Amino acid sequence: MSNEFGYIPESPEQSFGNNKGIFTPTDIYDLTRADKYTNYGQLELIETVVADDTVTSYDFDNLGDYNVHFFTANDITSDNTSSQGLDVRVKVGGSVQSSNYQFAEQLGSTKSGGTFSESKNTSANRIIWIPNVDFETNSSSHGYLYLYNALDSAKYTFGTHHCVTRQGSNSPRFTFGSNVYTVANECSGFRVFLATSGNITGGTISLYGIKEYS
Repeated sequence: MSNEFGYIPESPEQSFGNNKGIFTPTDIYDLTRADKYTNYGQLELIETVVADDTVTSYDFDNLGDYNVHFFTANDITSDNTSSQGLDVRVKVGGSVQSSNYQFAEQLGSTKSGGTFSESKNTSANRIIWIPNVDFETNSSSHGYLYLYNALDSAKYTFGTHHCVTRQGSNSPRFTFGSNVYTVANECSGFRVFLATSGNITGGTISLYGIKEYS
């Protein structure tokens, strides 16, 4: 790899936080691969799963060394006619935790010109994420979820989420809100699961870490 990034014919030594010059797309690509291009907050893919109608949950046990994790879910469906949530639980020491959660979220719909409501719970058993997942015609659910401090044993694990759902002939709906796992623990993984019953029949779920620099 050339050390002439951004300059013809001479360039300074390039390093993260000290990029100088005018870069070509090839320069940026090569510097990024060498971890020398300044790009704060970049997403690094940890794992992606594609639902195949064989399980009710997926475990993500590789969390890397990130302070912030980021989930995406696209085109999620289930084999249950009753709407249900695609939600998350943390794992501590390999064990899934089913208590000590709290959440608050706002729900909205385009029905009847727009309706809004609030949902909250100070004794929940999971991190709330995507509601109204089912298999009605033309149904699909999508969303993202940030999780903070999961690897810090001295802090609670916090989350923020946003999602949109379409259930058959029903109007599109959205939710956004926040969660917290109220035990200061280092998490060993996350479980993404359907909160009631049935398999996850379709869709893609990805976990990313947000890179930090000191």
